[in-house]
Amino acid sequence: MSLQANFQYEHRMGTIYGWFSPRGLQHLHLPHAETGAVRRSVLHSSANDSRVWALHASLERYFAGLKETFEAIPIDIESATEFQREVWLAARSVAWGSTSTYGALAERMGKGKGSARAVGHALGQNPLAILIPCHRFLAADGSLTGYAAGLEWKRELLRVEGALLA
Repeated sequence: MSLQANFQYEHRMGTIYGWFSPRGLQHLHLPHAETGAVRRSVLHSSANDSRVWALHASLERYFAGLKETFEAIPIDIESATEFQREVWLAARSVAWGSTSTYGALAERMGKGKGSARAVGHALGQNPLAILIPCHRFLAADGSLTGYAAGLEWKRELLRVEGALLA
């Protein structure tokens, strides 16, 4: 991933950066609340890339609380392992406003509940925050656990989707 991003979105919790390959979005970075935002330069030529505009419009809808699937945004997860790709694509089947557990996702994939930790680890390596909705996955007891950008972001994304737990 180059230091220069080709996508930038301003959110009240910090700047979200993205990196597109010729095949699609490879990385969407949320700033970590505890470590602070890192300012990155953005390639100006990417402003003419229709994928940049489509992603911006999708994030606008998403953060406005409108159901957004991001299906129109091409993704590039070719550098992932086969297992990671399988987990990430399965995670996309958990609908907007819903939550699930790592164990339930492992079972849905035919791996059995015993694979929950491996599924959780794969979700922790997810480079496409929001588009691959790892924020929708909870611990077996329903608690919020691990999120690469911090639990504040996980709460925010679940709040936007109306899935915040009491």
